[in-house]
Amino acid sequence: MKFKNLSNKNCHPELVSALHGREPLTRISNAHIHSQRTAPSPRWGEGKKGNSLAASLLSRLAAFTLAEVLITLGIIGVVAAMTLPTLIMNHRKQVTVNKVKKFYTVMSQATNSAIAEYGSMENWQGFTSRANGPEIQSWFDTYLKPYLKVIDEFVKTEEETGRSYLNVILADGSVINMTNWAGSSKSDDNANNVSDNHNGLIHLRYLTDKKLIDDEDSRIECVNQFTFLFYSPLKDQYFFQPYTYQSNTPEKYNREFFINQVKGGNTQYCAAIMMFDGWQIKSDYPFQTKADK
Repeated sequence: MKFKNLSNKNCHPELVSALHGREPLTRISNAHIHSQRTAPSPRWGEGKKGNSLAASLLSRLAAFTLAEVLITLGIIGVVAAMTLPTLIMNHRKQVTVNKVKKFYTVMSQATNSAIAEYGSMENWQGFTSRANGPEIQSWFDTYLKPYLKVIDEFVKTEEETGRSYLNVILADGSVINMTNWAGSSKSDDNANNVSDNHNGLIHLRYLTDKKLIDDEDSRIECVNQFTFLFYSPLKDQYFFQPYTYQSNTPEKYNREFFINQVKGGNTQYCAAIMMFDGWQIKSDYPFQTKADK
């Protein structure tokens, strides 16, 4: 098909003249785009007025003066001095709680496993005398050691009293320090009005660090030393639990009684307080290092 020339005389003359008088749309669009691409964009700060504005803003953003820096550092130092000791103490408390809770869990599992294998603790082998380290070691090796991760163990004897204790170093560096406070026969305990078996009076001290074995002066009950028993006077049953020896009635087995015992000097109740509080250290818990006293 062939298109007729618009300049043909038969076409409308007003349309032909209008088309000849206008540029094609594509030519105008391309020229406009080209001008937009090549036109230089204005730069911030050009000219005298722009330069003065930039200088003004830069001067405001300039570094602090020495006095301002020192004042700021002083404020930071005061805030740090006020908060840092509290943060350190809270961290230390949490670390202690985690260690004691872990130890309690591990020892409870070991004791329950031994009971499942050998029967009730009241029927386990006894001792010929109190504070008998070698017999305690034999007792420990027979019943508990197979269920614990032990690095080393040894008996240590006090020169003045002749009493001996078993020290067991666990895999995490903590220590079991234990001895027996009764012989091999049951005896009437007038304080609790119950008959106590020899295995019920095995005192076990948990030391959070093996360095405390020789450095006894650094041992602090409720901080890095905690006392446990294998006997519950309240239930008259044999299992591993924190020391609650005088709490032989429901009226005495409560937090208030434990706290009063500690305030009265019997700090062996600290592990029981910690467990009673859901394994946390509350504000009235006697967590004091020697530096805090």
